Amino acid sequence: MIIDLLVGVLLLTLIGFFLGLFLSFISNIFTIKIDPVVEKITELLPGVNCGACGYPGCAGYADALSKNTNIEINLCSPGGKSLVEKLNLLLGKNSDFSDKIVAKVFCMGDDAIASKDYDFNGEDDCLTMSNFFQGEKTCKYSCEGKGDCIKVCPVEAIKRDSLNRVWIDSSICVGCKRCVSVCPKNIIKMVPVNGGHFVACSSHNDGKTVREICKKGCIACKICEKITGDPTRIVVINNLAEIKYTNTVDLKNAAIKCPTSVIIPIIDQKVFVLDTLNKDLQKKV
Repeated sequence: MIIDLLVGVLLLTLIGFFLGLFLSFISNIFTIKIDPVVEKITELLPGVNCGACGYPGCAGYADALSKNTNIEINLCSPGGKSLVEKLNLLLGKNSDFSDKIVAKVFCMGDDAIASKDYDFNGEDDCLTMSNFFQGEKTCKYSCEGKGDCIKVCPVEAIKRDSLNRVWIDSSICVGCKRCVSVCPKNIIKMVPVNGGHFVACSSHNDGKTVREICKKGCIACKICEKITGDPTRIVVINNLAEIKYTNTVDLKNAAIKCPTSVIIPIIDQKVFVLDTLNKDLQKKV
């Protein structure tokens, strides 16, 4: 009886041993060998997988960099300047860091200041709403405020306040452009983070119409043009002020003098929005 038990244990041990050898052999044959350079690049990348570089996630970008020496190493917006410096050392390159770009909502029309043609009671979705008479707001260039952009942001940089005003925090935005692609009104645009200001309006309506339907829209008064005195920096085209980022002429005075306060700081928009929100809530009450 004891001998039978020992034989059984021995057989099981031998079977386990040979199965282990077999699995080890199979594992060595089918193991996918990872390029050590790819591993090092992947470790340096931020791991956000936002797609801003144009590749399918950080792993895809790392793989492309390891195989193609012509691919730029400054395509990762979240990584910033420090990442470019590290990749330069690792890959033996001498690339410069491109200025970070961030997304901005070119509209400030919220529930307190923009008039509506009707109240939309359907699906909480910007695209769906825009298919009904181009949205509920009278200004058809305005933000729908339903937050399609919020749903796709990988880093939660897009905020919406109690008045359904949608805005993007430049200190968090990684420049992946996902929000740009889902906005049915095409009013989310990319600007250089060090560009100073942007015009938070997309309306091409005439000034009289804008005054009637929105309290925070560009009225094409050209005060910003006159104060700045540089058409290569800011100019009114088709009833809308446009800021150009080919130079860095200060627009602070133009922003202060703007009668509808639509020239907004890029970096400090969070402070600006919270301040104007408090004022708008007080007016609403």
